[in-house]
Amino acid sequence: MTETELIRSAQLGDRDAFAGLVSGHEKKLLALCWNMMGDRDEARDAAQEALLQAFENFSRFDAGRSFVKWLLGIGAKRCLDRLRRRRTFLRYFQEYARERGRPTAAPAMDGPGDGRAGQLLQKLSPRERAVVSLAVFEDCSAREIAAALGCSENTARVHLFNARVKLKREVTDGV
Repeated sequence: MTETELIRSAQLGDRDAFAGLVSGHEKKLLALCWNMMGDRDEARDAAQEALLQAFENFSRFDAGRSFVKWLLGIGAKRCLDRLRRRRTFLRYFQEYARERGRPTAAPAMDGPGDGRAGQLLQKLSPRERAVVSLAVFEDCSAREIAAALGCSENTARVHLFNARVKLKREVTDGV
């Protein structure tokens, strides 16, 4: 079956067709989530949430759009939500510990790989990691990034520009 046929069947309720659609894109989704989350287990959880949300909302999917970019957009949003919750929890924990006179330390994060690229990605904000991951690793345009993240094209371009400036600075400082 072609992707278009799988989409039609899946929108009619065929679970196997949806599984067929997803099977070709799971690795991309997991890679995006890992790049954004910086932790393998968190990435798997975010990817699972994205797949569940995609399945639950697939009847509203516009067959004229790219399925993989739609799925990656959902994944990016799930990661941003998880990172927001993590930051809120960490801030609460640090304030709680500070009130009781205990030292606080940020939890260690595993990078998305042991290489320099993973270390560089971790220096970016979650939003910047999202746009870099979508632009560089998934070859998304500013319009597609904007649609995936729910922002304007100009905002997506600004985040991408800022991320590139930070990465360039990190690379030149590290040389």
